Amino acid sequence: MKKCIRNYMIAGISVVLAAGLAGCQGEAAKPSEPVSAGTTEALTEGTEGKTEGGETSGVSKPELAGELEIVTNANEETFKAVNQVLQKFMEENPGVKISYTTQGSDYEQLMKARMASNDLPDIFATHGWSVKRYSEYLRALNDQPWYASIEPAFLSNIENENGEIFVLPLNMDVAGIIYNKGLLKELGAEVPKTWDEFLAICEKGKEKGYTGVFMAGKDNRQPASLLNISAQTFLAACTDKNYTKQLLDGSFDWNDWAPLSQFLLDLKTNGYLNVDCVTCDTIDIPSRLAENNVLFVVTSDPSLVRVVSDLNPDAQYGLAPVPALNDSYKPVFAGGEREAYGINKDTKHEDICLAVLEYMAKPENIKLVCEASGKRSAIQDVNPDLGAVAEDYAAYADTEIYPSFDRAYLPNGMWSTMRTIGSALIGEEMTVEESVKTMEEDYKTLREQN
Repeated sequence: MKKCIRNYMIAGISVVLAAGLAGCQGEAAKPSEPVSAGTTEALTEGTEGKTEGGETSGVSKPELAGELEIVTNANEETFKAVNQVLQKFMEENPGVKISYTTQGSDYEQLMKARMASNDLPDIFATHGWSVKRYSEYLRALNDQPWYASIEPAFLSNIENENGEIFVLPLNMDVAGIIYNKGLLKELGAEVPKTWDEFLAICEKGKEKGYTGVFMAGKDNRQPASLLNISAQTFLAACTDKNYTKQLLDGSFDWNDWAPLSQFLLDLKTNGYLNVDCVTCDTIDIPSRLAENNVLFVVTSDPSLVRVVSDLNPDAQYGLAPVPALNDSYKPVFAGGEREAYGINKDTKHEDICLAVLEYMAKPENIKLVCEASGKRSAIQDVNPDLGAVAEDYAAYADTEIYPSFDRAYLPNGMWSTMRTIGSALIGEEMTVEESVKTMEEDYKTLREQN
């Protein structure tokens, strides 16, 4: 389940697009005619049967025709990039209309409801759960021309025990710590390799008035994400302790989770978190980091490095692995599928769906999405311009990548539990003992349900 960071790429073909948007903060391309709220549709003359120079190829493909629904939980930047790809697809395939929407933080509940009612979209993003949650609803995709282009080191993230895959992965999550290069230099500190070193730097920074760790806790996914990422080295990377095996077979002693909850609580009580960590909104993260007084962010969003630099060139951040528990272990990255799309096995438009994924898989389209998201490609030989963070990927090219902790080792539904305890811990509304009890109870209940 471990893998090393490398450069990736993809092979592609051509197709069409139309885009829709519901619950998205950004705007999709403007339609030429009014459409229903929450969707955008773009229809133009097709180019079927012609080469790039406009000449007839002599081989006529069947014209694609039909309407698709595509749903994701992508953020604004990624949504816009995929939307652009889909718009181009529709321009080349005028018989196709695509409603493309993003549901943000409501996505998981929406998809659970639609699974229960057997009313899934034609194509949908699997947000890290293509195998464990969605595979029974998806068409296997090993027969597709782009399959051989998936980065081999990443492939195990999306394979079931039979080697089947069910999604086209556009990019991959790489989670770790973002650190302030200038402030660490000012403090005479190196990039921390252990959590003790990390906390010592936070203490030094606090003495100078700097924020140790920034958190936008108004969105309870933020403290949950810190727990999920930190668990890689508190638990998963401690291979001699067999914690992950115990989590999978049900024998895990939940007292071993206590240090993780204590770590998050200590960040708050020791004054290392920003004072408004409970009320701060995620939309404020870039501007706050651009003030250049934050040492660290524990995150799965490396694009912050580029975004913050654009806001303030003097605020230079870098990406580093998750610090190790102690000197006996090594730092690691957390990772897994990010923007990945599968096809509903019961869709009435399989031919169009396959064409859409093949079009998405074109190198220029993968590159566009990776650059918008600031994330590495899950396809070989695609080299997006990721700015300064590309240097960090190269520097840590041999660092192991562990799969997303909750997806790999916890029952389906435990992410919600971590959101609950994470928010309660930074709000000092729950003790460490209570958080451990909540995790244990939900683990047992959900494990039985799953």
